[in-house]
Amino acid sequence: MTIHKFPLLLEIHSHKSLQDSTYQRTIRRELLQTQDHTLRSIRRLGTNLTISIRYIYDLTQSPKLKTYLLINQPHNTQTEENSQEILSLLTKGKLSEFFTLTPQPNLTICQNLEWVQIIGEILKHEELIEPQNYYIPHFFEANQTNDMSAVCDVIQRADSKLILEITLQTYDNPNQKSWVNAINQMLAQLEKVNASGTKDNLLSVTLALYQKYQQLYPSSDLFQYSIKALAENWSDASVVLSTLIEHATKETPHGKQCRIVKVNKSNPAFSESLEATKNVDISSAIEWEGWHKNNSERSIVNAIQPQKKGLGKFGNSVSLPEKPSFNHQSQPPIIGGVNSEPNPKLPQLYNAVSDGSRLAKLSSTPPPSRIVDLKPLHRLATAQEISGFFRIAVTQEISIESITEKSLPVANPEDLFNYYKSLLEQDSDTYRDCYIVGINDEGNPVISSWAETPHRLVAGVPGAGKTNFLNWVIFQFLYANPTGKIYIADFAGVDFNFLVKHFKDNVEIITTVEECQKLVEKIHTEEYQRRIELLKEAEVQNIKQLREEGVEIQRTLWIIDEAADIALAPSKLKETIQTRLIEYARKGRKCGLHVIYCTQKPSTAIITPQVLESCEEKVVFRVSLAASEAIIETSQAAKISKESRGRAVLMLVGGDDNDFVNTPYIQVPVGKKVLVEDTLWRYLATKS
Repeated sequence: MTIHKFPLLLEIHSHKSLQDSTYQRTIRRELLQTQDHTLRSIRRLGTNLTISIRYIYDLTQSPKLKTYLLINQPHNTQTEENSQEILSLLTKGKLSEFFTLTPQPNLTICQNLEWVQIIGEILKHEELIEPQNYYIPHFFEANQTNDMSAVCDVIQRADSKLILEITLQTYDNPNQKSWVNAINQMLAQLEKVNASGTKDNLLSVTLALYQKYQQLYPSSDLFQYSIKALAENWSDASVVLSTLIEHATKETPHGKQCRIVKVNKSNPAFSESLEATKNVDISSAIEWEGWHKNNSERSIVNAIQPQKKGLGKFGNSVSLPEKPSFNHQSQPPIIGGVNSEPNPKLPQLYNAVSDGSRLAKLSSTPPPSRIVDLKPLHRLATAQEISGFFRIAVTQEISIESITEKSLPVANPEDLFNYYKSLLEQDSDTYRDCYIVGINDEGNPVISSWAETPHRLVAGVPGAGKTNFLNWVIFQFLYANPTGKIYIADFAGVDFNFLVKHFKDNVEIITTVEECQKLVEKIHTEEYQRRIELLKEAEVQNIKQLREEGVEIQRTLWIIDEAADIALAPSKLKETIQTRLIEYARKGRKCGLHVIYCTQKPSTAIITPQVLESCEEKVVFRVSLAASEAIIETSQAAKISKESRGRAVLMLVGGDDNDFVNTPYIQVPVGKKVLVEDTLWRYLATKS
């Protein structure tokens, strides 16, 4: 039997059966639970363990993105029995049902880091609130449904080499738990301030925070954590870490729970952090700059006091110096955070005896704690807190490669328009209120009807073809409705400017969420309510019958791009828009008012179930695995390769199957470089 010694390095491959499956919710849930159980099992197998997941992206390799699991243990505690037991758990346990973990002979791939130019690290968001001197280290609120698919999508769009590293180290040293006393003293002072009747909105939040720390941390199996991106440029590292925060954590009522700290080679912390990565270890060298404030060295008892009353608030009371503690003033400051080893030459400031379920009982009164004694909290986390980050992704390499090898038909916009434009023209016998989505894999046109399917959801990551598709739809809509109106909420503010320049009578664009409130009400009054009244007056049921009665009216299109900005809008505005969408879903088909709801990041936080239900047609370009399954209930859209721009999955509510569709690239006018007469848009200029 081959003996594998620490550090262990295992390359991870998801099983082909899992890649080729539709990766249903029950499978994902079981996989995520298995990863959580595996982490806890490894934790129980030994002390002083370091467990690290590395996503290594290298443009020169095939596949470009590889996943590794590393496990290490200090030399003075490791045994061959430990390593074999852990290896057996990983390669033969429940995790092996989803992944193949192959031991690697050396750490070369994780140690050749000369190319790294910058390191970004995710830390708990911490604040030092003045003048109250509250130190607030926020908890991680884990999104336990994160499967890392969205993060891996972003990694694979990086322009250069990159490593995403999530490393945990078991925390077992009772001599490092000076923060236990600091928590007690912080709570005592906060309760003293509270009892004094001080009016402070932050007080209740801070009290609840430390009560939670007091309840959980002394009795939990804790980990020190390091979550960082090592990259050649900051733009790649930043977007990967931001995406990880977005998907690994949940929104909280108290705001931020994470911060990203950036260091480059000139920072001394860079070298220490890089060495820790090479040695499969934790480094606390990268930290929040707020710790350099003088108030962090003050004792908690003196720093946090009730507001002075009476003459005291005018400064007439005598201010006493802080009472020195036994040998406390001569103790050197904590430099290494939770990794600092206690100095055996210094007397112990307290004697902690843990009962395994409660705060450590102190055999004698502890010395006054300083605010800086709470600093270790920002590097510690429970297994549940960190669970949203510590994830192994299911790769889609085999599926993507098989698609890119397939020869797909190319949709030509000129040919499609010239051959099928009779379907768009109202004065034609074949007019059916249609538009051409694109062509299927057999080269046949895919047609959709505004009359039958009034509202649409369009989703896709940047560069997948979403904006081009919207232009293709807008072109056809204006051709079929020469005097029709299109309202666009374009929060990026750059994608549709040419429409205002060349077709200003038809198109109105707003670019801020603040303007969206007025636009919503304008559409409701000038378009929706007016049309409903016309239907009532003419005693007809839909816009087609209204036209037959001689009323000249054309369809109206409302495009929302990007929906994430709406999701982040104030609750009143968001509620107004969603209410209107639901209302239009019921009556939009009749009155000729249609909505296209677009997003780059389709998730339940962005798209509510009501909106999904109202959009009976879904055009989904390449998205993450989780997004694909959430929208179309299969992994089809996640399997679209990066090279297949314009390729999407078309899903119709009530349809038998989802179909792939290849949408055409439509050139738009670009300043003086590309004129209208050189593009398909010339047909609109001629028609108007």
